[in-house]
Amino acid sequence: MKYRRFGRTEMMLSQFSLGCMQFTGKSPESNAIATVERAVELGVNHLETARSYGNSEKRVGKALKRILKKVPREDLYVTTKIGPSSKVDDFKRNFEKSMSLLGIDYLDNLDFHGPGNLETVRPAMSDRGCLGYVRKLMAEGVVRHFGFSTHGYPKGVMELVDTNEFESINLHYYYFYQGLRHVVERAAELDMGVFIISPNNQGGKLQAPTEPLSDACAPLSPMTFNHMWLLNHEAVHTLSFGPAKPGQIDANLIAQDYDGAGPDRELFDRALAQVEAHYRMELGPDFCTVCNACLPCPENINIPGVLNWRQMHKAFEMTDYAQGRYARVGAGGAWILGVKGDSCTKCGDCLPRCPEKLQIPELLWEAHKELETGEVRVPAWDHEGDLLEKEFRT
Repeated sequence: MKYRRFGRTEMMLSQFSLGCMQFTGKSPESNAIATVERAVELGVNHLETARSYGNSEKRVGKALKRILKKVPREDLYVTTKIGPSSKVDDFKRNFEKSMSLLGIDYLDNLDFHGPGNLETVRPAMSDRGCLGYVRKLMAEGVVRHFGFSTHGYPKGVMELVDTNEFESINLHYYYFYQGLRHVVERAAELDMGVFIISPNNQGGKLQAPTEPLSDACAPLSPMTFNHMWLLNHEAVHTLSFGPAKPGQIDANLIAQDYDGAGPDRELFDRALAQVEAHYRMELGPDFCTVCNACLPCPENINIPGVLNWRQMHKAFEMTDYAQGRYARVGAGGAWILGVKGDSCTKCGDCLPRCPEKLQIPELLWEAHKELETGEVRVPAWDHEGDLLEKEFRT
């Protein structure tokens, strides 16, 4: 297992971290404990859980009680996450409950759980709020480091990063979703630790890949291809994986010794060329590079997201993943903002900004027809493509 410096925390974390969300009670407790023990045996030194993960903290605590009889406490790093509250007493109670369940004297890393932008946590970001309480815990040595975990959209996440109050960030960033690229780059400038959330499932359901995707990534598996792509970024430090039982661990750790060089890098470069060639072959002149130059959209359409999901569906038959993401558009929350492709009025604002000269309105409507799992509305354009009315008729 390779280890990387987790930004200015100076913690040397394993390239893969054990995400413990699966330990919620749906599987036997013995599986959770055995999974933690096996991961640590294989060199994983970072365990990541949360107050909101059901029985996870309790089960991690039981595993730690066994492991720490054989492994020095300073050789393991434990993170838990707690949602920031406008009431600091609520946050304090949650922290004390977490520590009791984990059964440890100090916490290596505490994350604010789930903020999507600065406004959502503003009441907590004061000396009298949760932030002040965390600073007190850090001064006492009860908490060593402080970060945040987010499912947010680039603009909002960047607001949080730019406060420079956090030493690390957990975020969504993958080969098939690069929308937070600038956030990762900014985090590197601030020497923040960068933890990648669920690169297998959230990165495209890569644990159950489609045949076209598997063929394009060969001889690597799509999971390993994505892992290597991430580990080629110096700004990325550790990738989470979330097995529910020990037998699911090994397939997740094929890239545990990957250092971005040698024969493994040659395999990755070949796979990357194959994936990109397949994209180009299947999509032709309609290939979107997801550069975001089309934004902002006057109708608030999530243009890069919609076009990206469209081409994942068309090129690699990743339809289940693409439709699942599309279904979240406009459903609220800070992760997938904007509205769906059928809200396009064909105003043309995006067209001159697109370096690929894509016919974006037509592609948005095509994407909507193929990804919408509910009732598909008909755009109010006439046969020559002119908008008949701002609203769409059903």
